[in-house]
Amino acid sequence: MSLPIFYICGVTKRILITGGPGFGKSSIVEHLENRGYKVFHEVAREIIREEQLKSGEALPWVNIQAFSDKVLEGRLRQHAEGKETISFYDRGLPDIAAFILKDKKEIPENILQYCSSIRYHSKVFITPPWESIFHRDEERKEDFAAAIKVHKAIEQLYPELGYELVSVPMGSIRWRAEFVLQNLGMM
Repeated sequence: MSLPIFYICGVTKRILITGGPGFGKSSIVEHLENRGYKVFHEVAREIIREEQLKSGEALPWVNIQAFSDKVLEGRLRQHAEGKETISFYDRGLPDIAAFILKDKKEIPENILQYCSSIRYHSKVFITPPWESIFHRDEERKEDFAAAIKVHKAIEQLYPELGYELVSVPMGSIRWRAEFVLQNLGMM
């Protein structure tokens, strides 16, 4: 594997893969991890699992503010840990704002400030709605219609924050991961 110029120079690149829940982004991130890339998994899923195990209240369907605070803390930690390397992220800080926006609620000022000041690579990869791979589970309670609302909020918000959204076409997980790498000049 040849390394892209920005890696050789030691410049930090934090590359986001985002999209509505259940549209394949986590599978792409896992594939990239299996190929040896540094990745950061979806922190919200970890929080939901932990809260469910201890019967906690920081769950999106119980206490959205407590849940959002924990997600914010986790994503800030992940961002800080992605220094001097190429890292792929399963969602980023702007996704917190997108989940609030999808419910037509006002985004708190501190979240907007974090989204503006803590940056990722200018190209953000977005997985489009794909009903045949969508499924619900213990951590993903949204139905397909709600997942599309999240997707639309992401499509609105990221460009407003100055990011270029690159749609990842449907295909095998391997093909989708290679699409991301090729788009970054890493293949």
